[in-house]
Amino acid sequence: MIARALAASAVLAVASGCSAAPGGDADNPRTAERTAALVPDAPRMRVVLMSSLPLVHGDGVDMQAMLAGQSRPHPLHDALKSAHDLVVADALDDQTLEKADLVVLVQPRALPPEALVALDGYVRGGGRLLLFADPLLEWPGGQGLADPLGPQRTSLISPLLRHWGLGLVDLETESVRLQPSGAVLVHPGIFEVLPGKIGDAACRIDAQGHVARCRPGEGRAILVADADLLDPRMISDSAESGVFNRRFVAGLISEVLAKDTS
Repeated sequence: MIARALAASAVLAVASGCSAAPGGDADNPRTAERTAALVPDAPRMRVVLMSSLPLVHGDGVDMQAMLAGQSRPHPLHDALKSAHDLVVADALDDQTLEKADLVVLVQPRALPPEALVALDGYVRGGGRLLLFADPLLEWPGGQGLADPLGPQRTSLISPLLRHWGLGLVDLETESVRLQPSGAVLVHPGIFEVLPGKIGDAACRIDAQGHVARCRPGEGRAILVADADLLDPRMISDSAESGVFNRRFVAGLISEVLAKDTS
């Protein structure tokens, strides 16, 4: 599916008018690819990263390969580690979150109630959260997604979403190109406001339902109903899909970190 999405992205780009960029090489995605950063420039900060996906060592890398120095960290992990003080968390609690400037969750495992309370309290106290929650994960293809210790096939973050008045729905959409960012999502879900749910997270649903922007308490959270957009084959691709996806992620990080002006 990811391979088909990469191939289809060129067709989507033509259909949406994104394939031809006027203004010479400076505006050409294949040239801009060299400087299309996955993480925006920002002062050094403490970032907490949690995921069920193989972001630290790479897809299909076993213990023997790790000991031999053959790890292939995910580009997001590498970018965050090189620019910031990165903490890869196995669990979320008040101590882990206390000094975090940003928390990034990418298809995390099911969080116990105490972790959900800690995360909710962190955001409400002024914390910043970027969450990628996928209802039908396609990657990594080289690992058993049914393995309880492997990547989560479907998002298990629903308790937090419900607490904020949201639901995550799988419409079995194959792939979507968001506008105006041009980012390509694969089997994304959509967020919806739960009927009869009166929450105080002040969530706004954008990008055809694929992105939710929430303001619980004093903090800010951006939720994306897809994690396949971070697939290494796509996020590292030199074609438009990779360029646009990297810019999309960098833009989300910049947005969630932005200081309030009101």
